[in-house]
Amino acid sequence: MADVEVADVEVADVEVALEQVEDLEASSEEEDDEEEVEPSLKYERSIKSDLRDRIFPNTKISIISVHEKFIVLGDVHGQVFLLDHSGNIIRQINAHKGPVTCISIDSTGEYIASCSRHDPNVIIKGLYKESSERDSSESFRAAVYSVELGPDFATQGHYVVGTDRLMFNEKGFFGVKRSVLHAGEGPIWKVSWKKTFIAWANDMGVKIFDTNSRKLITKIARDPKSPSPADYQCHLCWYNGVTLLVGWANTIKICQVRPRTSADSQDLPPFYVEVMNIIYLDHYVSGIGPQPDDKIISLGYRAPENGQPVRPCIRITSFNGEELSLEELSIKGYETCGPNDYNMSVLTYDHFVYICAPTDLVLAKPRDMDDKVEWLKDRLRFDEALEVVRVHESQLRKHTFKSVGQKYLAHLRSVGQFEKCAEACSSILQGDGEAWQQEIMAFTNCKKLTVLCPYIPTKKPVLKPWAYELALSSFLNAHEFELFDKFVRLWPPEIYGQQAVINYLKKMLSEIKLSPADNLSLLKCLGLLYEYQEDFVNSLYLYIKLSDPKAFALIDRYNLFASLEGDDKILRLLTLNEEKAIDLYINNTDKIPVSMVVEDLKKRDKKTKSSEVARRTKLLYKYLDSLFQMDPEIGFEYHEDMIGLYAEYDTSQGKSRLMRFLRESTSYPIDKAYEICEKRKLYEAQVYLLTQMGRPIQALSLLVDEIGDITAAIEFCKEQDDKELWDNLLKKATESNKSSYITGLLQNIGTHINPKDLIAKIPNGQKIDGLRDSLVKILCDYKLQIHLNEGCKRVFVNDTVSLSRKMRGLARRGAHVDEESNCQICKNMVISDRESSDVTVFFCGHVFHNEPCLERLGKNYCISCRK
Repeated sequence: MADVEVADVEVADVEVALEQVEDLEASSEEEDDEEEVEPSLKYERSIKSDLRDRIFPNTKISIISVHEKFIVLGDVHGQVFLLDHSGNIIRQINAHKGPVTCISIDSTGEYIASCSRHDPNVIIKGLYKESSERDSSESFRAAVYSVELGPDFATQGHYVVGTDRLMFNEKGFFGVKRSVLHAGEGPIWKVSWKKTFIAWANDMGVKIFDTNSRKLITKIARDPKSPSPADYQCHLCWYNGVTLLVGWANTIKICQVRPRTSADSQDLPPFYVEVMNIIYLDHYVSGIGPQPDDKIISLGYRAPENGQPVRPCIRITSFNGEELSLEELSIKGYETCGPNDYNMSVLTYDHFVYICAPTDLVLAKPRDMDDKVEWLKDRLRFDEALEVVRVHESQLRKHTFKSVGQKYLAHLRSVGQFEKCAEACSSILQGDGEAWQQEIMAFTNCKKLTVLCPYIPTKKPVLKPWAYELALSSFLNAHEFELFDKFVRLWPPEIYGQQAVINYLKKMLSEIKLSPADNLSLLKCLGLLYEYQEDFVNSLYLYIKLSDPKAFALIDRYNLFASLEGDDKILRLLTLNEEKAIDLYINNTDKIPVSMVVEDLKKRDKKTKSSEVARRTKLLYKYLDSLFQMDPEIGFEYHEDMIGLYAEYDTSQGKSRLMRFLRESTSYPIDKAYEICEKRKLYEAQVYLLTQMGRPIQALSLLVDEIGDITAAIEFCKEQDDKELWDNLLKKATESNKSSYITGLLQNIGTHINPKDLIAKIPNGQKIDGLRDSLVKILCDYKLQIHLNEGCKRVFVNDTVSLSRKMRGLARRGAHVDEESNCQICKNMVISDRESSDVTVFFCGHVFHNEPCLERLGKNYCISCRK
């Protein structure tokens, strides 16, 4: 873009200017709609200590310059004040006859230089004893407008002075050697020196000089349309060693010094300057300084509007011209200040900005994360504040996630957003038990504790018992009984005092009239609380009274069988769940005696209704029947009662339960059982009982005459295998005139009676259905019986012959006898070198000498095995 030619710079200025004007016009239409932007700086008024007590009451400040070690102020009376950063005066110098217009501090902080345009003197002071040898007061022939100590002043003693010309001062062999760098264009208003580059401003513009090559690099012309330079002074600031910021009137130019890559002529300087950007502002620049990350801070003066003075402003702008922040300043006496009455100095190492007016000094500091959090809090943007704390916690000194979160919670409560507040508690309070308890009290005071309860922690941390008790009581007070029930079951019982909650609950149940549903719900909760407290007896009493199925598990888990006695608990459990109750009773007869169950179910009084009696009786039947099915010996003393119960309630096919009972039990009186069965005409039971009583003829009569089941009668006769019974059956069958009886006999008698006898007794001429088939069956059965007998005979004969042969073979088989075999009587070897005698070997393997051992004993069997 720009080179050393002034014309090139001006063309660049115009192009960038047009872009900036268009941006300003476009952004101004949206400015009112933008939300409030967080400021980039925080401000504090430095009116304290000596500033307050000794300087501002007596004089006005004309200039300021700052160093990381101290602050230097110049006043309108020509005095220079050296202060620490707390505002205390370290040193006071009477330097000039008029207002101090320029102060320069060397990079080491050992020397300061000052001048006043009202006298021709430049004062240089060493601040320490060892540097005081450089103290000087140089006088020039014209008024001095600016002075700047070189970067290496402490070692080289170089500095520049601006009068109507720019003079370079350096050590010479015979003292200070002066050389003129520039002249002929009016006063040198400002000078700034960085490394090897010196920049200065006069009425014509800004120039940059290279001290190494001793050549002027460039000239940056002042806009001819800009206001008078005497009214709106130029401000120069090096952003770094190669970037110069020029603030003049309402523009900021960003100029960068670049090395020349190709030397077209030996007369050109080794560097050129490029104007990177021109930023147009809506105020006049009264000060300029660097900010980190390619940002510029400027102090702005704004002309009065409608005759009313306007506060000065601080603007932070990026290098590309984007406005990052714009803030008005509360400067004392701004109403009477012009654009040249303000001064600004930036402390580069921490970017503190000192803004000076004649009667005020304001310090602007970069905002840190604590400031950001505070700003968000003040605007009730707590969600954003918490996110900042979460991400930048290590950078915070004043705020913590907890402290900001608690402010947020307090705000939510104050505006009635209790649901949102309760929801946020978990993430904000986390494991801080004390904070949780404080929040519980806060919600209690607002009568909204029920809203917080779902979020109250029960572990990590566990709060003090009173906190949970208070929460549970809040549900009762608010008649939120479902929630009370939910959290009594949800919360671990050990975290609160169960007795305190029980007492409160019992008091409510006794004092307040509740609906049946609410009363039932609270009584169940009371039972659960008793269980938590290990008062299982009261808990069981309530569960049984409320017909709660949990009663069964409670009895079994805590062995509460003894607690079932009295108060109709046995009956209540049967009513609650008949199957479970009976199963419980019959499996725990050692703990729930049969007598206790029976007596409870037999209990009657005058007020007992017949329907209730019937219900109890049927339950007694089911209990005793289940008990008998499990073990017929248990409850034998109630077997007499069971006959009537079976007769009444046994609905199984053919009264099978009754019949099983009659067959398996031996603890009932047969005559009474028969009487009951006879009364109810239970013929099958009667037949069995008559048989047991030794009256089979009467039993057979029932089968034939009353039941009419010839097949059952035949089976009965087969079981009894009594010829008299068969004869009686034949007689009844032939005399009954029922052909079905005779047919049944013909088909089922088998070999129990002679078919001839049956056929002979059939009356002549009696018609018998299926006679031919019955006779054929008899003949076939007889033939089959003959075949079976013959087959069995053949098998028997074959087995006999086979076994006989096998026995003979075994008897004739040789037996092995070796040299180690001994006679079982004399214990001598049966085989030796001597002449061996005959031996006898039995099937068991034992060996005996025939002579003289066996003959002497006269035995024909193994005496060893016989022993």
